[in-house]
Amino acid sequence: MQHYFSEKPDTISKRKDIFLNFLDKDFIFTTDNGIFSKNHVDLGTLILLKEIIKNYSNKDFSVLDIGCGYGVVGTIIKTFYPTCTVTLSDINERALDLSSVNLEKNNINKFNITKSNLYENISDTFDLIISNPPIRAGKKLIFELYQKSYEHLNENGVFFCVIMTKHGAKSTEKELKNIFQEVNCLNICEGYRVYMATKKGL
Repeated sequence: MQHYFSEKPDTISKRKDIFLNFLDKDFIFTTDNGIFSKNHVDLGTLILLKEIIKNYSNKDFSVLDIGCGYGVVGTIIKTFYPTCTVTLSDINERALDLSSVNLEKNNINKFNITKSNLYENISDTFDLIISNPPIRAGKKLIFELYQKSYEHLNENGVFFCVIMTKHGAKSTEKELKNIFQEVNCLNICEGYRVYMATKKGL
């Protein structure tokens, strides 16, 4: 069965444009079959982004959008934090192509794109890592994502994620607290929970 986290989706490509007004800024995204949330920007992603912009005040920082899909998070973060260095990664080759298209379509020219299964091809560390984890991939993979994210954060780096309460938010919170020195649930909204986990110096 094909999933949006497949490396090479075999569904027939049928690109289309969708439009988004987010915090009074207009965005356009090209989506396609075989991509997560192709018909509209996922509600959980929007809730996550609002909490990041509300709670993250740094200006010059490096950010990884892991499992980037068609590039919504990376595009919006770079728009609101124009001096940050943004890297987008995904295993899905179609998603990576769309991410590049969408960044440029929204007037962003400086970015890094990396094909990677989780952190397989990522060696850098970051100040900020953002994830809307692929629930269908299973808890084992998601918990590995949390652990590897910790390892790829700089000291005092921050990991943000969003997960539906009914899809295991409480087990996510428990696992994050096992890994990170500080974990906060920033918001519970429309069935989603947003977590902010900080890697403190030991």
